[in-house]
This record gives sequence, structure tokens and C-alpha cells, in this order.
Amino acid sequence: MTAGQDLLNQTRTSISEELNPLSEVSQNTDAPEITMAKKLRGKKKEALWLLSFADMTLILMSFFALMLSFSSFSTNKFENVKEGMQDKSRPLKQDNLRTISEKVQKAIEKNDLKNTVQVTFTANGTAIEFKDALLFSSGSADSNKKFAKVVDSVMSVIAKAPPKYKLVFEGHTDDVPYRGKEFKSNWELSAARGFSMLREFESRGVDQRRMSVLAFAHTKPKVPIEGKKDKTLEDARGANRRVVIRIE
Repeated sequence: MTAGQDLLNQTRTSISEELNPLSEVSQNTDAPEITMAKKLRGKKKEALWLLSFADMTLILMSFFALMLSFSSFSTNKFENVKEGMQDKSRPLKQDNLRTISEKVQKAIEKNDLKNTVQVTFTANGTAIEFKDALLFSSGSADSNKKFAKVVDSVMSVIAKAPPKYKLVFEGHTDDVPYRGKEFKSNWELSAARGFSMLREFESRGVDQRRMSVLAFAHTKPKVPIEGKKDKTLEDARGANRRVVIRIE
């Protein structure tokens, strides 16, 4: 037998002994050694679950790392949620979205505007929704003088929002095509109403860089109109004609 073959056999024997350290013990018939071998085999089997556990842990870590890579973290939403969870009893140096929402709600109740103005506070910010007739004349972007004093207190609270917040003005219409002479379509009407609100808050001292306008026309109805007729259809269209001010 050559030296290379001897070395190969020695290597195989060494590997075999490492993979099965109990092989020699199992061949011995002495009772104490057999008992010890059984114990060692039992421990070896008990440790096998660690392999499955490690594999599962690796798979879960990879899955969550993949989910995190596809996610988009919004610091604004995080701050909004944090503000909503703050202790109300603690004094604040300046208003946050939660306190702004509360002040707007008080102004709504004080002026009996519950049926025409709604305020909601979510992770996306504070949204104040006005029925279009409260702010504008029918088919127009001119402010409705009849209700100007009634909504003034609500507008004042919004205008006093801290500079770190932005104001977004959304114009929404119903699905009925515009037939007036002032605008070409509902798109122009909804945009003009948004710009009218922007100018209103500019006159109240709000920085232009904090404001923006979005025009949606009839594309984002609050109440779907499919399948509705007569009064239910008119009520749905009335709900869809609105202006929304978002504080973000």
C-alpha cells in the first residue's frame, strides 16, 4: 500500500470518528460505557431542534429585511401618531395637530356648523371638510359673503397653525358637467376654489411656501353615485361638492 493510500485511509478514519464519536463506544459491551453512549446519543438528538430553529430564524430575518426594504417610512405620519398619543394633561409650548383639531371642533360647535363642517384627525394629519355652499356661491369660486362671519373663527384657528405644518387646499365637485361661462370644466372650478382658499389664508398671514392646491374635480367622490336615483343621488352629489383643508 502506498503512502498516499495510507494518508487517505487515515483521513477517512479521522472524519468517520468526528462524525460518529460513539461508534467505538457502541461496540464495547461494558454496561457503563453503553449507558454513557445512550446518554450522548440522546443529547445529540435533543440538539437537532436547534438546526431547525436556526433555519427558521434566518428565514424570518430575511423576510422582515425584505419587507423593510420595500416599505416607505413617513416621518410626518410617525409624528402625527406620536402627537395623538401625548398626554392631554401635559402643557404644550405650541399647538400640535391634536390640539388644532380640538380647537376647530370647538369653533364648529360654537357656530352650529356640525352639518356643514367636519374635522378628522388621522396619521396623515388633520382634515377640515366644508360643504361647498358654505364657502362659495353655486358654480363659482367667489366666497359666499353670507357665511363669511360664521366660518371666520374656524379659519382663524387653521391660520394660527404652527409654521412647521403645511396647508393643502383640495377642491372637489360632483359629476355634473359645468355649464357656466366662467370656467371650461369642473377641473378649472375645483382648482379656482382651491386658489381662492389659498388667497384667503395668504391674507391672514400664512406663508405661501406652506400652502399648496389640489384639484380633483369629480374624480374622488366622498359618496359613490352608482345605482342612486332621485333624492339619494342629489344627496350624494351634494356630499361630493366640498372643499377640504388638510394640515400636515
